[in-house]
Amino acid sequence: MGARVLITDLPWRGKKYAGRAGMRWAHTSNKEPVISYRPFPFYIGCSAAVLEQAGHEVEVVDALSERLSEHEFFNRVSGFNPDYIVAETHTPSYNNDRYFAAELKKKTGAKIALAGPHATALPQEVLKENPAVDYVLAGEYEFLLKRLVEKKPPRGILRLKQVVDINRIPWPARHLFKMHLYNEVFCRNYPNVHLMASRGCFYRCSYCNLNTMNCGRIHRPRKAQDIVTEIKHCIDAYKPKELYFDDDIINGTPRALEAWLDLKMKEGIDMPITGMGHVAISEKLLEKMAKAGCQGLKRGVESADNRVLRRLGKGITIEMAERTLQKCKELGIRTHLTYAIGLPGDTEQTIKKTIEFAQKHGDQYQISLAAPFPGTPLYEEAKRQGWLHIESWDDLDGMKGAVISYPNLSRERLFELYQKGQKSTYTKFLTGGEWRKYIKMIYQEHGVKGVFKLIFIRGPGMIRESLNSRL
Repeated sequence: MGARVLITDLPWRGKKYAGRAGMRWAHTSNKEPVISYRPFPFYIGCSAAVLEQAGHEVEVVDALSERLSEHEFFNRVSGFNPDYIVAETHTPSYNNDRYFAAELKKKTGAKIALAGPHATALPQEVLKENPAVDYVLAGEYEFLLKRLVEKKPPRGILRLKQVVDINRIPWPARHLFKMHLYNEVFCRNYPNVHLMASRGCFYRCSYCNLNTMNCGRIHRPRKAQDIVTEIKHCIDAYKPKELYFDDDIINGTPRALEAWLDLKMKEGIDMPITGMGHVAISEKLLEKMAKAGCQGLKRGVESADNRVLRRLGKGITIEMAERTLQKCKELGIRTHLTYAIGLPGDTEQTIKKTIEFAQKHGDQYQISLAAPFPGTPLYEEAKRQGWLHIESWDDLDGMKGAVISYPNLSRERLFELYQKGQKSTYTKFLTGGEWRKYIKMIYQEHGVKGVFKLIFIRGPGMIRESLNSRL
């Protein structure tokens, strides 16, 4: 007889608008988003599929996507009566997740396992600090969870013994999720369905915690036929208007990407694609992507200063970014670019240069404060150099100001520059034409009420922020 396993993205106490599983870094927001950004939690979905295929009974409770209250969440859990409860924990949500782990143990008596980036980076600490936690699943946990449920080891840390063959991982158990809740806001259309054609990244960006979770710096593409078969299934089952590929870097293995794009075209699948990629991409590959229906790419530039980029281990130059962005523009591929303020080597001048670059290039961009997460080289360097200023893991949620300072840049000044940069994104939004796409998507998702809210409630504030964004 199989086990009863509940896999959950836990609620976030007192934070109505928050994100964790499926996101590359957890965060909270004090404002209700005009349009919901909610990536699909692939580790949860694929873990559920592995367990179902092995004959176990699985329930998924995505409390954040469903915006469940604590009371509603505990009722859902109790109604399933699980033998095991598995939850992801990220650094900013860790204290929150400790509370829920303890409460779940008291209310259900189930075995509790924590997975995710924070548990992977600091597994001994997580186990030591939380008597209610029976297991830590370190790294990619789809098959670790199956081993846990079937082998029933003593309390402790479970790790992978070898790199996971991505082609052994089944498609996510999407039937266990409320699929209409997941939305990539950079897509042109809603609804959109999220897929992954590969896992992993071989670049060495010092701030990135992807390789904390992944099996090292390895890019592992899936087989082309399996990707295209999954695309067909998702189109039939969920009737999306767009496909979003949430790979770590969709262009990590160009031949593999070309193979499934060619097959998509051969099969006559006329469905637009948006994806997450790396700046280092050839013009030839961009042309193939555009031909196959790619209409958007999200990419991290991080800084407009080459010295900062070299120090990050980013593997690009700003000139390379300019060339590929120009090619995307020529091909009609929209670009969403990400930047970080407060990176090692940053000065007021490099930060202003980065914000000015962001305003000139791409269709939209976002600016974040540099956040040194445990398990990353940036975290170790910041601790060693005395740059890091945190009293609690909660401080890394992106809402409490800068957590890094340098001899030439105080935390206060970094936060001021960040706020200016953040406000400048509204200028890009209002003057670059992207607002038309958002109005369309908001109407598709929320109807006339959503459009009214954007224009008459949030709109005036965005205009004020834009006017105050001058450096």
